[in-house]
Amino acid sequence: MGSQTSGQTGTPRDKTKRCRAGRRGRGFPVCGGSGNRATSEMTRSILALVLFVTVSASAVAQSTALDTVNEPRSGVPFPVSLTPPGDTTPHWIVGTGVRQRTIFRVKIYAFGLYVDPEGARASLSRFARLSASTLERDESFYRHLLDLNFTMTLRLVMTRTIDGNDVAEAFDDALRPRMTRAVTDTNNSRELAVLERFRGYLEVDEVRIGTEIVFSCGPAGRLATSVGGDERPPIDSRVLCRALFDVYLGEDPISNDGKRSIIAGFPALIG
Repeated sequence: MGSQTSGQTGTPRDKTKRCRAGRRGRGFPVCGGSGNRATSEMTRSILALVLFVTVSASAVAQSTALDTVNEPRSGVPFPVSLTPPGDTTPHWIVGTGVRQRTIFRVKIYAFGLYVDPEGARASLSRFARLSASTLERDESFYRHLLDLNFTMTLRLVMTRTIDGNDVAEAFDDALRPRMTRAVTDTNNSRELAVLERFRGYLEVDEVRIGTEIVFSCGPAGRLATSVGGDERPPIDSRVLCRALFDVYLGEDPISNDGKRSIIAGFPALIG
């Protein structure tokens, strides 16, 4: 009698044994009765979760591809839109480049130039409908850019780990002669003091690979700076602002390819 009762009802373990594998060996057990419904619901939930994760990952990948551009030589990504330190207006990227040193062309940092789009369109309206090749040969276009009648922003991303003093010295070497040519004897000492203050912003122990340095300046001649996400106090100096952007857009840029890339981005922006 006992054996018949056991055979009719079975134990929980017996029921587990009678569960059969899911269709096509997908690994989900399928049982009769309420167990079948519960497992089926679980299966649908898992499949829905997998689908959600897959679609979400795809959307993120597409968004990343659309929202960034890569500097071609270094592969460093740059967001298409960037809000500079001390500002609330998003700036748009117009071009990228890479800073290289020595005969071995060692990559030091990648850079991208951003502009206030509305300000740029208004200020550069006289250059609308001109091709990139025409703008590249037009010296008045460069002078107009360096007048900083609209806000421009430089984003630098280190591709090597460099001693902070070396970074500060490199900028000093590039900026000092440009600032000296631009000032008179009466205000030379003031501007050199400004340069020393700016240099101090970069004199950190080490500027590690991936560190972001951002400079932004506009019509007011106020330079906003951030190093590794830490904002520095603004510096009021039109001379320093002009000299800084002249390093990338002037007659003797640190990267001719970078300058061409930047100029090539303006026709689409200003129409």
